[in-house]
Amino acid sequence: MNSKVSRLSPLTILFFIPLIPHLNVIDGFVHMDDLPILVFSFFALFSFKLFPKGISQIGNNKFIFLFIIYLFLQNQIINNGFIHSEILRYLFYSFLFIYVISIDLNSFDQNIPVYLFFFLSSFSILSYFLSLNLGTDLYQNWNIGLNLSDIDYIKGRVNGFQAGGPNSFADLITVTAVYSMFRLKDTYLPYVIIFSFLSCFFTYSRFSLIVLVLFTILKIFYVEKKGSNLGIFIAVFLVCINFGLIERFSSDDNSGIQDRVEMQTGTINYIFEDSIKNNLLGRGFDNYVVKGQVLYDADKFDEDNVSHGPHNSYLFIILNYGVVGLLLYALIFKDLIYKIFKHRFKKEYSPYFYVVLAYLVLSFSSDLLQNHSVSWFLYLSYFLFIKETIIKRSIEN
Repeated sequence: MNSKVSRLSPLTILFFIPLIPHLNVIDGFVHMDDLPILVFSFFALFSFKLFPKGISQIGNNKFIFLFIIYLFLQNQIINNGFIHSEILRYLFYSFLFIYVISIDLNSFDQNIPVYLFFFLSSFSILSYFLSLNLGTDLYQNWNIGLNLSDIDYIKGRVNGFQAGGPNSFADLITVTAVYSMFRLKDTYLPYVIIFSFLSCFFTYSRFSLIVLVLFTILKIFYVEKKGSNLGIFIAVFLVCINFGLIERFSSDDNSGIQDRVEMQTGTINYIFEDSIKNNLLGRGFDNYVVKGQVLYDADKFDEDNVSHGPHNSYLFIILNYGVVGLLLYALIFKDLIYKIFKHRFKKEYSPYFYVVLAYLVLSFSSDLLQNHSVSWFLYLSYFLFIKETIIKRSIEN
């Protein structure tokens, strides 16, 4: 009994974030999917006696604090303001880092992301076959469940509870699937393959499925029973083909590919034509909106309540925070980048390593890093990866 209670870490509360719709609690200030963060922070503060240990380890990820300082200074210079919502989010991530470094890693049940994966994937599959519709969130664009709208870019796609629509749901399924396949024993890999591919396919998100394929092939390369797992991989692929995989990838009837290309090329052209100062230091948080190949002043753009970005998280960072901001942001993940170039994907790597890598790859074709109802798991995974690295170093020394 005591062992089970000891594993009810406050970190578990954060996994309710993608299970709660994005609805108002306090209009324009607090949303329902913010509540797990507030509840986690409340319980985490009871561990304040451990915080000196985490604070002493700030050097293991000092760049997240430098990035926050940069956001403060840039906001003061460009917007003549003190704080904005993005700063608040990174302040929370810095608090999360200190908490993760402070606690005993055994206090967190590391199968929680696996449970989340099987719930999300099951919901996607059931939504498709049972035509589930649980209503919409604050943005009023996507059903939670199957979308049977006549609008081309909506019809037939499955969406989850999180903000951001089917693409974000697919990203969430992908990263939790990547965690599960590298966390669980190899005997569970066939189940992860089946659930992940079907559930991700029913969101009709091309790039998420491509990234899922790449990481699945990497995992199959690591396991002993390569033939049987490859056979299951091919069989599930054939099932997806039966449901229209080739038609979905070969056609662009909803202009999804064209839309992304226009947004990214429009953003790149704007950056090249803008001043060196703006490109180095950025243009400030949420000051511009990308729609098609055109960038609009956010104050003069009020066409709808959809978040318009370049569908590339790194271009988004350059647009808002400049090359300096992108460099500081990249340095947050310096330990992982160092591991990639030094050890080249050794099999014994933590599942958190692959999760962070999957996030960073997915971000080339989405505004994933800016959707914090999904990207919170990126930072938690990276901080747990750092925690594991610190433990390994202490054992080796």
